[in-house]
Amino acid sequence: MKIGYDYFENVLNFDKYKIREKLRFMKEKKKAEP
Repeated sequence: MKIGYDYFENVLNFDKYKIREKLRFMKEKKKAEP
């Protein structure tokens, strides 16, 4: 059960990281456009 919980935590953190990267990418794109 502990292993499953750690795995779940890692997946959540990875999703958060991906979302943050996507938001930053969109922000940069908006800045690049005139």
